[in-house]
Amino acid sequence: MNRHESRRVAMQAVFTANQEPEASADEVMTTIVKTLELQELPAYSKALITGVIENRVELEASLVAKLRSGWTLKRINPIVIAILEVALYEINHSDAVDAKVAVNEALNLCDEFADPKEKAFINGVLANFVKK
Repeated sequence: MNRHESRRVAMQAVFTANQEPEASADEVMTTIVKTLELQELPAYSKALITGVIENRVELEASLVAKLRSGWTLKRINPIVIAILEVALYEINHSDAVDAKVAVNEALNLCDEFADPKEKAFINGVLANFVKK
């Protein structure tokens, strides 16, 4: 499985985790393996899932700080939140990919899972985190 596919699996797991915030990373990973009928979870997916779940409070606070006045995470499509969290984790905590690659991958995930109108929003939010 390539990095994009691993990222796709991780984003779906993060979406699942956000629906059940009390679930541990291990529980989420077990659920996603069964749900997606995977033989095993790719190592990069595991790293992203664990990283996002362990850093959820910080990631959400960072995202909220960059939203327009009056906006909260509750107003945002849950799948978009999962895409943003995975990308932001990669930008802030991973040396595996360049920040611009993480943004591009988030936009690709948007193409697959969200409304195309969400791309500008995702790009705008994540642009705040990319060092120039």
